[in-house]
Amino acid sequence: MKILIAGSGDTGTHLAKMLSSENQDVVLMSTDREYLAGLDSSYNIMVSVGDAVSVADLCNSGVEDTDLFVAVTPYETINITACQLAHHLGARQCVARIESGCFLDDGIAEMFARSGVSTLIYPESLVAQELYEYLSKNWMSKWIDLHDGELNMTGIKLREGSPGVGKAIKDLQLEEKYFHIAVIRRNGDLIIPRGDDFLIKNDTLFIVLKPENLERLAEVAGQERLDAKHIMIAGGGKITDLLCGMASDEYDITVIEPDKERAQMLAEKYSGITVVNAGTRELSVLKEEQIDKMDIFMALTGSDEANIVGCMVAKESGVKRTVAQIEDISYIGEAENLWIDKVVNKKLITSASIIRSVLGSDIKVGNVFSLTDAEVAEIEVHEGSKITKAPVMDLRLPKELTLGGMIRHGRGMIIEGRTELKAGDKVIVILRTGSLLKAERLFR
Repeated sequence: MKILIAGSGDTGTHLAKMLSSENQDVVLMSTDREYLAGLDSSYNIMVSVGDAVSVADLCNSGVEDTDLFVAVTPYETINITACQLAHHLGARQCVARIESGCFLDDGIAEMFARSGVSTLIYPESLVAQELYEYLSKNWMSKWIDLHDGELNMTGIKLREGSPGVGKAIKDLQLEEKYFHIAVIRRNGDLIIPRGDDFLIKNDTLFIVLKPENLERLAEVAGQERLDAKHIMIAGGGKITDLLCGMASDEYDITVIEPDKERAQMLAEKYSGITVVNAGTRELSVLKEEQIDKMDIFMALTGSDEANIVGCMVAKESGVKRTVAQIEDISYIGEAENLWIDKVVNKKLITSASIIRSVLGSDIKVGNVFSLTDAEVAEIEVHEGSKITKAPVMDLRLPKELTLGGMIRHGRGMIIEGRTELKAGDKVIVILRTGSLLKAERLFR
């Protein structure tokens, strides 16, 4: 697939690196000549210096035979215009990042679709939706539905005293296999585990299972189910605004926002929430607003460092769950090691949404949660492929991947060692980034 990405910011660069690692034909376009020169020499990414709304520059970048055009510059008007031009010049699919939810209204979205903008991506809305779901699923750090909900992939952290700590994976399910541990995140490292691997405290496990078994998984992980009511949010930005719109009727929400005008706007817009115009690091204010009585604390300011510190203060104050918005990917592992229960990152969520919505039907790929070095793919088994030649336990699969589950005749199933795959099965494959082609060869 030939992909042209306009915009060399965090999202555009991350998306280009991720797709390039899977041997997609990626071109990153930007007016920042110096930045592109650095990327060109360090990564397997083709670059093109040019303006996204210049017909000449788009043509010079090869837009006429592009399968996918993605506009993720900082300006939504440029992104939309660039997509319209790219579509007119020959691009088959066009995706634009936007900054305003009004463009997602049915009539407006349809109008843009007719003019060539096939997909609109609103990052803040994606993050807010994930946070809203977390309020009711707060014992899990991550989750994603696979194949229309037939299977689920869930991230959980092993707490002290968890029944799973100190056990080998093969010893966790003696009667029946109702889940598959696909990935272990340990001290910032990613492990594709096998049955002999032992689990230790503070491991974050990414597990494939059928949705009806989520309750049983909570017991294995030693996770307390929390009926959250009281939420405190540090930072009153766009994500907080959207989240309050979704949750203010269901939860008791307190927002701490240092900007007076922003605080006043939120208070007037959502009469059911408490808004405090104060610095998010003012401990006396947090105590006055009874942070110790909160069920969940969310740090959604523009500073990664402030968000990490805020969550640490909240934990020390007795808050049961903490959430931090972390935009520097290198901080994510450290944040998780500090017992921050959930981390959200706009560029990872945005990239995952783009990839899931545009890649083809034979292989559907999406970024796995906050992991920067793993992917989940749904790959269909073809007649006569290597993957059908023996039971899974005898296939000698590459160590870079594991088979988490499968869809057979429309029903989700967990894969066991004795499982034999058949043509037409759709298999959930979890793999290290850059291993997709190796996985695909098994299924041809």
